[in-house]
Formats: sequence, structure tokens, C-alpha cells
Amino acid sequence: MLKVRTSYPADVLKSREILAREAPEYLELFHKTFLYILHERSALTPKVKELIIIAVDAAQFYERGIRSHIKSALKAGATRDEIVEALLASSLAAGIHALSVSLPIFDEVIEQWEKERKVTRKKKTL
Repeated sequence: MLKVRTSYPADVLKSREILAREAPEYLELFHKTFLYILHERSALTPKVKELIIIAVDAAQFYERGIRSHIKSALKAGATRDEIVEALLASSLAAGIHALSVSLPIFDEVIEQWEKERKVTRKKKTL
């Protein structure tokens, strides 16, 4: 059976384990496709790819994806304004409710990101 990454949240881990058991070829192809698009193709920067994924996740009201990809976008160098603009763009497709779901998540992730960066900066100055 295909080995499944164990760092997923419990519900995602369970679904990946079932997928590995029931359709291991699909899981492997999906994983390869994910890696290929995010890490091997280069027409778009990693930051732009993350912003697109944020907008799609917001339009689908996929809270875990919004949270995860905002973090990834920040790591890729996205600004608050760029992330907000991606969320605003999602509302063109999904309506204003996309913002009702995504903006509170944005606030939580940004707050945590800024706290972590403060701690990291403090440690560097010690």
C-alpha cells in the first residue's frame, strides 16, 4: 500500500489512508501532479500560484485550504494586500459570502504569522 504522509489533520489523514487503500494509483498521480504544478512548472511564481489557490479555496468555502494556502503564500512572499485582493477576486465568482468565510480566517492566520515573526526576530537579536 502507498505510504501516506502523517502530518495531515486527522480527517484528511483518514481520507488519504482510504484513498491509498482503494485507489492508490489516483493518490500517487494526484501527488505527482500537485508537486509538478507547484514546484516544477515555472511560468507562474510560487507566490502567484498560492494566491490563485487561495481564491479558488475561498470561492469553494474550503476553510482548511484557505488557511493552509494563506500560510504558504506568506512564506512565498505575498503581502497582506495581495492576499486580500485574491480573496476579493474570489467573491466575484462566489459572492460576498466567500469573504464572510475567508476574511476571519485571513485575520487569524495573519495574527499568528505576525506573532511568529516577532518571536523569530526577538530570538535573532538575543
